[in-house]
Amino acid sequence: MTQKIRILIADDHELVREGIKSRLTISGEMEICAEADNGKDAVRHYSEVSPDVVFLDISMPEMTGLEAAQRILERDLHARVIFL
Repeated sequence: MTQKIRILIADDHELVREGIKSRLTISGEMEICAEADNGKDAVRHYSEVSPDVVFLDISMPEMTGLEAAQRILERDLHARVIFL
């Protein structure tokens, strides 16, 4: 059995998160290990679950996706971040 790619999705729109989840998990090769609706929670979740990939919305409340990416990369230079 191949290990699934673990993904954290951060977007302040629930409908967008649901759409991304449904497309990414359809193959069975990826799993959503955490979700956040703001940048601050995205950074916290990254530290807690250590996902393989982070999908970040650029414009979010409390902390933008750009700021969240900066904080994540300060903690883990090898983090893989994709901006939405």
